[in-house]
Amino acid sequence: MARPRTGSITFDNQRKLFVVRLTYHDEAGKRRDLRRTAETKTEALRLLTSLKRDLDHEGAQFIDGDRLTFQKLAEQYTEKRLTEPIYRDGQKVAGLRSWQDQRRRLKLLSGYFGKRLVKAVTFADLEAYKKRRLESETRDGGERSIASVNRELALLRSIFGFAKQSGWIGKSPFEQGKAIISTALEAKRERVLRRDEEERLLAACDCRERRHLRPVIIAALDTGARRGELLRLRWSDVNLAEGLIEVTSYKGKKAASRTIGMTARLRIELERLYERSPKDPSASVFGIKAGFRKAFDTACAIARIEDFRFHDCRHTALTRMVESKELSHVEIMKLSGHSQFQTFARYVNTSGETARRQAKALDEMTRQIEEDSANEFVN
Repeated sequence: MARPRTGSITFDNQRKLFVVRLTYHDEAGKRRDLRRTAETKTEALRLLTSLKRDLDHEGAQFIDGDRLTFQKLAEQYTEKRLTEPIYRDGQKVAGLRSWQDQRRRLKLLSGYFGKRLVKAVTFADLEAYKKRRLESETRDGGERSIASVNRELALLRSIFGFAKQSGWIGKSPFEQGKAIISTALEAKRERVLRRDEEERLLAACDCRERRHLRPVIIAALDTGARRGELLRLRWSDVNLAEGLIEVTSYKGKKAASRTIGMTARLRIELERLYERSPKDPSASVFGIKAGFRKAFDTACAIARIEDFRFHDCRHTALTRMVESKELSHVEIMKLSGHSQFQTFARYVNTSGETARRQAKALDEMTRQIEEDSANEFVN
């Protein structure tokens, strides 16, 4: 929509530059004066024409985007999108579940793109960022995973999408080339804790510094619950008499609850915790307020366990449930909180024992076929 505006070009003798001035009223009716400089009059005329066209067709926000840096955009995105989630009646109405992780990723992006003008970022810049991140080492000197870089690029794509929705840019740099985020190339983790490793890990937690880890590790290994689900547990969610735990998941836009049973050893750990608790139904079960990654990594190092993360406890639990053959996949999905089989299947691995059972089953099938053929020949 056309807006009342006037434009002019003057020459600044001191700076030896042509000054382009565009005066208009924004959507709120406020008068705005926009100034740009050009080295030649031809360039100034072209610039004034371009500014008028952008104002008429894209709006005042698009004009404001000319001077918008990535750092300023990141601040706007953080304020409006990267906030703690708010739930009403089990439905997420604002915020982001992974807001803390996203803020950490945003610091990396701001360090790279910070002073760049948002409109100046190209698809080639995205490729350069991806290449640089993949070539960089992790904190422990290891190789950076494609999945990790993909999460950063996904956030970057959301930020440019936010800029486009806000009218600051007409097109996201992600729309200028082929898909730069390929989840098919991500290496899927298949780390399952062996029984001997589990014994050493729990033994490494048998000390004052890491005693708080033992109950939550056992809970993760015996229920398959996520770390956040376990740390959010309150005593009102635990029924020691019935041996049941009510777990609430906040994945996605809607909160969902499910009931999980206690193993004998988990019940013992929870009873011990309850005896030492203030007996307040709203109190935290495990009493862990902050992250425990450092303590967990230390325990793994002492136990001589390599390449194992706390989330792999969930992987281990679900694999053990499948291998027990006591429950169907549908029942396990209900217990684990999965709604899509494709996602659930990522946590299910075949062990050496499973492979041997498969080979034995095929041998038995072949033997039966040969026997049937021999009996048919005899008859």
